[in-house]
Amino acid sequence: MKLLSLKEAEAATDPDIRMLVVRASRYRVFGSSERIPDAELVVIDIRDGKKDANFDDRFRALDHHPFFPILLARKLS
Repeated sequence: MKLLSLKEAEAATDPDIRMLVVRASRYRVFGSSERIPDAELVVIDIRDGKKDANFDDRFRALDHHPFFPILLARKLS
């Protein structure tokens, strides 16, 4: 499992990771009722197949890549 902040994901060369940064714009719009601070948004790459045991306690999935196990999530703790 690879955890990336939005800033790291924006700088990534992988287009699949960058795609989720674009999808994060929904949660970054100022004044939106769905607004989430950038510090709480992360991109999680699970293409290695290893998910943390306490994943559901630490993150809430907001969006996902249509083909690969890459998620946009909110940090809960």
